[in-house]
This record gives sequence, C-alpha cells and structure tokens, in this order.
Amino acid sequence: ARRLDAARTRAPRTLPERRIPPRRMATLEDSTAEKFDPMMLQIASQIAAQADGANPVDHMLDLYFGFLRRKTDFFNKPSECRPAVMRAFERQEKIVEASKSDAQKQAEKKAAKEAAAAEIRARLEREEDEKRAVEDEARRKRVRELALEKKLQESKNATAMDGTTPKIQELDDDDVETIETPGAAKAKDADPSAEKENEKNEADDEPPTHQTHDEAEDDYDKLAPGTQAPNAGNGGEAEHYTWTQTLTEVDVRMRVPTGTTSKQIACEMTRNHLAFGLRGEPPLVKGEWHGEVVPDDCFWTMWDKSTVQLTIQKKSDMEWWNVVVKGDAVPIDTKKVQPENSNLSDLDGETRSTVEKMMYDNAQKQMGKPTSDEQAKADVMKKFMEAHPEMDFSNCKFN
Repeated sequence: ARRLDAARTRAPRTLPERRIPPRRMATLEDSTAEKFDPMMLQIASQIAAQADGANPVDHMLDLYFGFLRRKTDFFNKPSECRPAVMRAFERQEKIVEASKSDAQKQAEKKAAKEAAAAEIRARLEREEDEKRAVEDEARRKRVRELALEKKLQESKNATAMDGTTPKIQELDDDDVETIETPGAAKAKDADPSAEKENEKNEADDEPPTHQTHDEAEDDYDKLAPGTQAPNAGNGGEAEHYTWTQTLTEVDVRMRVPTGTTSKQIACEMTRNHLAFGLRGEPPLVKGEWHGEVVPDDCFWTMWDKSTVQLTIQKKSDMEWWNVVVKGDAVPIDTKKVQPENSNLSDLDGETRSTVEKMMYDNAQKQMGKPTSDEQAKADVMKKFMEAHPEMDFSNCKFN
C-alpha cells in the first residue's frame, strides 16, 4: 500500500523534446518551372499593359506578394518571410552567375579557337604570298630572258642583212664553206654575164635536196625565232600576268598587290584597246589587243586578294592569238598550239572544221608530210601535167 501511494504521489516523468529539423526545400528545376511559363507570360503581359509607364517587374512582385498576403499565412511569421524571399533570390542569382560563368567560358573557348584559326589563316596567307612572290619573280625572269633572246635574234638578223658585215654561219662537218677570193670578186665585177652563167650552171649541177622525216620533225619542234612556247592553256607569260586561250576567248590572270580590293581596280576594255591598273596609279598594262574583241562580252573578276581574272571574248573565232597586248610580251609560236579534242564537239561546224584542219596540218608537219593546202596544190599540178602530156616538166622546180 505504501509503494502504491508513493507511485501515485511521484511526479510524472517527462520525455525529452524531439526537435524535427525543417525540411529543406528542393530547387525547382527549369524543366519543371517551364511548364508554368505560358501562364506566367500571360500574367506578365497583362501587368505590362496596366503598368502605365511604371516598371512592370515591380507590379509583378506586388501581385505575387499580394497573393501570398491575401490567400496564405505567409506573412503570419515575419521572421521567416524575409529569409525565405532571400533564399529564393539567392538561388536564382547563383543560377544566373553560373550561367554567366559558363557563357564566359564558352566565349573564351570560342575566342581561343577563332584566334588559332586566324593565326593559321595568316600563316597560310603568308605562305601563299611567299609562293606567289617566288612564282612572279620566276615569271618575270623568264619574260626578261625571252625578251633578251628576242633582241639578240633581231640584232643578229640586222647584222646579217648589213652588207658591210659578213654573216657568221655555223657549219656542219659535211658542209663546205665557199670563201670568195678578191680575184674572183673582181672577175665577177668585170663580167656580170659570166657571173650569171656560173650561177645558172651551179644551180643546174646542184643535186636536189630532200628533207628526211627526222629533219622535218626537228624543224617542227624548233620555235619560230623571237617566240616562246605556249603553256598548257595555249597561252603565254608577261611581266604582270599569265594568259590562256581557246579559239573563242582569252583568259588573263593579272597580278596585283596583296590586299587590293575591287574598288581599287581600274580596267577599261574597248574593241581594240586594254588599260588595266589601280586607281590613281599608272596602268600596269596598256596597249592594243592582238585582235578585235566584243566589249559587251568582256568582264573582269576579283579572283583573290592578289589576282584579277579578265575574260575576253574574241570577235574572230578563227585564229589563235600570239600575244594579248601587242608589244607587251614575247609572242608565242602559234604553230605549237594544241587544241583540246574534247572541246571540238562544243564548236560550231565551221569552227570545228577549221580546228580539225589545223590539227591535221600539225600532224602532217610532224611526220614530214605535206599539209592539206600543199597536197591540194600538188594534186592540181598533177592534173595539169596529165592534161598536157606534150609539155616537158622535167626541168621545172616547184616551190
């Protein structure tokens, strides 16, 4: 009984208070928040329409916090309201800062790539400029050498035609040089009729010479005096340009200083003349075309920072040009021009027949055989001889 009374009078034992930490609110992901964007945008547009010149963001915040005041107990605990608002603000601020950091990193990475690409482009441009400079210098050197050879050849020809200076000839072992003695010269001066008689007798006694196939081929391979061999495009080289051609048009690649723009180009192409250069400077090329052109079909294009392409339409499509501008460069040997067979189908009938005739004549010359014109003349002479058997053609010499 005493124990029971003690238990009844004993104070009740109290359990320790259990503190439950506040649940941490998870950040609302953009993928989830974007679902509410249409509704928020509609609200924001209505508020902006009613802002009447005020800041719409202030109205938007007033609307949101007014909603919390009217419909929730958010403001019943002021000590928790401000920290909650600051936490939400800080979360969004961190997202913005992280986005700026990522954007900055991406911008820096992009700038580094662009700088590396610019450096590579600059290096390639320098290499290309150096390559063009070497090519231009080599071309100018070839042009100067060809011009010098042409002048030397013209000088030799002029010396050979001068009566006071003897002509120097290079003789083979089988050749015999006949040197005229002063006595023989006096005899010829004394008796002109005897000189003519001697020349006639020597001409009659001289055996006919026949050119072998090898000799004819060697003669064909030789360039005409004062000319240069055509390039792969049937054109040639000059100091400031290279050029190619077909029977219908000429393509010229003019070299200009690196960095030249199209506004700096001064180009005038008329029916008979060309003037090309840079504005405010003397023309690089100026002179008369090799042949007439069609000005309306001629134009120029800025190919790159150092090359301008001129496309020239010939008025006559029946001839090959040996120069672009007369006197501007050493002419090419048009007998060495090799038209492309693959382009014959693109030509009209008359032009195609002309090209085929030129190709046939070139092939005949290479084999040491008569050309089509020479064969036609020989056939006419043969028919004439057959039609007149009473005439003696044994002592006739035909050119």
